[in-house]
Amino acid sequence: MQNSSRILDLHLFADDSNLFYADKSLPTLESTVNQELAKVHDLLCANKLSLNIEKSSFVILHPPQKKLDYEVTITLMDKVPQHEQKFTYLGVIFDLHLNWKAHISYLVKKLNRNIGALCKLRHFVNINILVNLYYSLIDPFFTYGIITWGNTYNYTINPLFALQKKAIRIITFSNNNKHTNPIYTKLKTLKLYDVIYFHNALFMYDYHSANLPSISDSSFIKVSQRHNYNTRLALKSSFSLPQIRTNYGKLNIRFTGPKVWNSVDEKTKILSKSMFKKELK
Repeated sequence: MQNSSRILDLHLFADDSNLFYADKSLPTLESTVNQELAKVHDLLCANKLSLNIEKSSFVILHPPQKKLDYEVTITLMDKVPQHEQKFTYLGVIFDLHLNWKAHISYLVKKLNRNIGALCKLRHFVNINILVNLYYSLIDPFFTYGIITWGNTYNYTINPLFALQKKAIRIITFSNNNKHTNPIYTKLKTLKLYDVIYFHNALFMYDYHSANLPSISDSSFIKVSQRHNYNTRLALKSSFSLPQIRTNYGKLNIRFTGPKVWNSVDEKTKILSKSMFKKELK
């Protein structure tokens, strides 16, 4: 299928297929995508494969301040896939504005159910088991894909942070009005905002150490790559912040990643990965 279209960006995982294309002109986007989908259809037929159109849909991603002034119609096999406002990819819900409200709303529902289970179980097990249950029932929802959806506005994240505080109060039998900082310290648990920072830093550590797939090689630019003169040690490991004109762009990992990495102590950056994680926490 990769040879069927050299324009569409194809992502496959098991039986989940996603095609991406970007263009500032909606009529051009419509025309190009329809032409390329015809090539995809020809390849499917040549290989005796079928596509379930009823389960296929398309989403037009765009900034919230940019209103769509053209009705895009996508056709495949003479049928029109459903125009959706969001889609799920590898367990993360992408909405058309990439503000992650849909995904966070989904997490809130899941966490409320699991917190209810913690509330019932806490009367029958000790604190060590409760902490283990927290890391089994609550924490995975925070950490999975967090560098994608976690880089958003604080008011969008706040409902999850409130649930995290509720969970740690429950497992420590604390009152609802008790300050949570001492509880986080006692449990050696990171606040949600610190979890976001931690995973951004860990992602940049892997990039800095060339541990990521080659597709990400040009995602970030080091300060030393932009200057011919010798820079001091702190700048040699730092990344340039891209020129961003909107708050929307500042929530992208291309901006938040370098910003977080540049704030990490230089002595911490040169540690092994296990020691880096320990020191960062």
